[in-house]
Amino acid sequence: MNRKLLIILFFFSTLIASAKYVQTCTVKYMTQDGWSKKYVVDVTFLTGSELNEATNSYKYSFYSTYAVIFWGNEKASVIKLTSYTLCGSEVEKSCITNTYTDLKGKDQDDTEWKICVSEYCY
Repeated sequence: MNRKLLIILFFFSTLIASAKYVQTCTVKYMTQDGWSKKYVVDVTFLTGSELNEATNSYKYSFYSTYAVIFWGNEKASVIKLTSYTLCGSEVEKSCITNTYTDLKGKDQDDTEWKICVSEYCY
């Protein structure tokens, strides 16, 4: 197994171990032509502090909330939520699901995302 794959597998296992809340959501992202099609995926929600611990880095804002989507093929989208959540220093189910609109955020490539956590997605 090559070194890069080992690092990614370690990151994935560490992230799942420290994740505070995982939910199947409907997501879409902004393209040059408008919003992408909708994808139904598992989204891992956690704080920047937890993400820093999982990645052994200080790249993420400690008290921000992040959504991580694993796409397979060793790819993941790390989305810093711009929507206000009441998560504080820990992510729990209630601070994610108690929203009336889609959660919004931007990933590491500055792409805009909408994450629908309710049954009714727009």
